Amino acid sequence: MCLRRVSRILCSAVAVLAMSFSAQKIAQASSLTQEKTLLQELQQQSNQTYQQIAKEKVKETVLQNKLSEYKDSLQNVQQAILLNQQQMKDLQTELISLQKQIHQNDIKLNTFKSDLYARLRLMYENGNVQYLSVLLHATSFQDLLNRLHGLEVISQENHVLLQEVQTIEARLAAQNVQKSQKLHQLVHKHDELLTLQHTDAVLAADESTLLHQTQNQVQQEEQQRGLLESQIHLTQSQIQQIELQTEEANLLMQNKSYINTTISNMPTGNASAIISFAEQFLGVPYVWGGTSPSGFDCSGFTQYVLAHFGIQIERTSEEQFAEGIPVSENNLQPGDLVFFSTYAPGASHVGIYIGNGLMIDAQDMGVSIDSVFNSYWGPKYLGARQMFKS
Repeated sequence: MCLRRVSRILCSAVAVLAMSFSAQKIAQASSLTQEKTLLQELQQQSNQTYQQIAKEKVKETVLQNKLSEYKDSLQNVQQAILLNQQQMKDLQTELISLQKQIHQNDIKLNTFKSDLYARLRLMYENGNVQYLSVLLHATSFQDLLNRLHGLEVISQENHVLLQEVQTIEARLAAQNVQKSQKLHQLVHKHDELLTLQHTDAVLAADESTLLHQTQNQVQQEEQQRGLLESQIHLTQSQIQQIELQTEEANLLMQNKSYINTTISNMPTGNASAIISFAEQFLGVPYVWGGTSPSGFDCSGFTQYVLAHFGIQIERTSEEQFAEGIPVSENNLQPGDLVFFSTYAPGASHVGIYIGNGLMIDAQDMGVSIDSVFNSYWGPKYLGARQMFKS
């Protein structure tokens, strides 16, 4: 806005013109150095953030690969569990069938025993005590069978039947042991698979949480870098505007015709009266766009105070910065306007210098007196303008 108003710059006495020209260059150079330092810091932060984002994205890729591996492992384990469960089910069916066969074989064996004991009873009834006494000393059924073989009491038909029953009994018993052992192994394998499934699920959940956190971190850092880039562009714009203002001010200083016109048109004023009048409004609240004692913004306050004494200046701080005569920091006089670059490029804040390094201005806390060169305003100081002659 101030660049469109450069035609209104400079109203001063010839005696201070050279000094003012030099001072403007110093004031602008100071702000330019600060902006360039800030730009360098922002670019460094942006580069660091970019590098951090790159690291986080590598981490994100690793986590995604791990999570994919755990999911594949979970799928394989689940398939193995289903297969193992089917095998257990089939084996249990086989065991049930085997138990039925064993039961049937036991019935057959018991039938054979009953027949054998009937024969022995018949031998006893026929008086064959010699055989009977030998058999009665048998310690078990197997021992009884062995004694019967030894005495050749059992017929060939019974002998074949006995061998068949014994063979079936041994085979079924062996199968029962084998299948029971296999079932035990499958049950143990099932437990191991369930443990593996739980472990994979826990690991996958942990990796998923870590991946989510990393993705959020990347998103936040990308947002932060976006903000840094915006600040970099803003700072670059500020640097360009300050450099342009400096260049145009320097060119304007060399325009003798413009200087003479400005000097002849400069209004007169009483600095003490202006300051006294301004101090009457101490405590008046800050109002954005305010131009009256019910509420001022910074440029509305300076315009109102000077207008009370017939000194007409433009409305905004940017336009006011493009008026009057540049004044060096060392040559500040009460009544001069002091400008600062705060929330936007160029002169975004203005106050009235009252002497001893102090100013009266309308800021967030309302109309108050503050130091021009304190830790807050000092780094933001842009320059000063003389708007009237005594």
